[in-house]
Amino acid sequence: MTSKPFVADDIVDLTNHVAIVTGGNRSIGLETTYLLLRKNCTVWIAGRSPSGLDEAKKTLSARADISEDMLSRLFFLSLDLSEMKKARLSAQSFEREHSGRLDIVIANAGVSLQRSDEISSDGYEKTMQTNHLGHFAFITGLLPLLEKTAREHGKASVVMTSSDAHAFAKDGIDFESLKTSKPHRGFRGLGDGFKRYGASKLANMLFARELDKRWAEPLRKSGVLVAADCAHPGTILNTGLGGNGEDWGIPGFVNRIVRASSYIFGFSTLEGAMTQIYVATSPEIWSTEDHGRYYVPVTTWRGRYYSSRAQKPDTKWGEDDELAAKLWEFSEDALKKAVGESD
Repeated sequence: MTSKPFVADDIVDLTNHVAIVTGGNRSIGLETTYLLLRKNCTVWIAGRSPSGLDEAKKTLSARADISEDMLSRLFFLSLDLSEMKKARLSAQSFEREHSGRLDIVIANAGVSLQRSDEISSDGYEKTMQTNHLGHFAFITGLLPLLEKTAREHGKASVVMTSSDAHAFAKDGIDFESLKTSKPHRGFRGLGDGFKRYGASKLANMLFARELDKRWAEPLRKSGVLVAADCAHPGTILNTGLGGNGEDWGIPGFVNRIVRASSYIFGFSTLEGAMTQIYVATSPEIWSTEDHGRYYVPVTTWRGRYYSSRAQKPDTKWGEDDELAAKLWEFSEDALKKAVGESD
């Protein structure tokens, strides 16, 4: 355990800073929004429906440390990660209409255990589509504004929410399988769903690694402080990402037992937000030239959040530069196809 804890009051003042949190209206995303707001950051919740903003404001307004002035700096950005073209258009719209500043992007939104007998309108299985491909289209469209912010205001960062579930992708990423559907029902389908979710979390990790290598590192060498890293929130089973047991032909009581266990063995959603907030805001992140790293929570002996630190990925694939480059090229080709620029 590191000697110094990281608590909410350690977050630096973020007055005049601007952040986008995808999926920032619920669960870990809502707590991420909360932690940014209470330090005077302007926050854009990026999601499908404006009702998410209303729900977030209602929840946050009940908290004693969130003022009306803070809530006046909370906004909604329309973002549909299920289609790459729509995700890219969202980024372009934000750059066009809010071109002054963007300090932080936290790619928090995600889904798990999506029906593997269906594919997205872009032609890919839905977990990878939302968790990686949609974010790839969105974030790469925001890079010019992030660079501009770093040049004018000091620094800017991208944080990808990954997970220790990347270890479910024991064979890395099978790119051909991303374009196919598979049987959905039963434990076999559930096992395939975990594997696909793991591949998407591995993709989040590799995207951060390759984004830092291709975009951020060359800029840092010229004195422009930008970075891309990824964060594991900890074990949080009650996020609502994965539907219920009946969806898979599995008795509902199994799902209820798993969800209930999270209150005993897992983090709270506030604890789950702490590592990605640490990566997005802590001055310690900028004390090293080494980025594209994987940050994880450090716990107390009771299993509660204490602090965060960088560590090696749980499998060799998380540091596979060849796989990271292949994923980037695959994603670029998918984006070109989605926006109608393919050869």
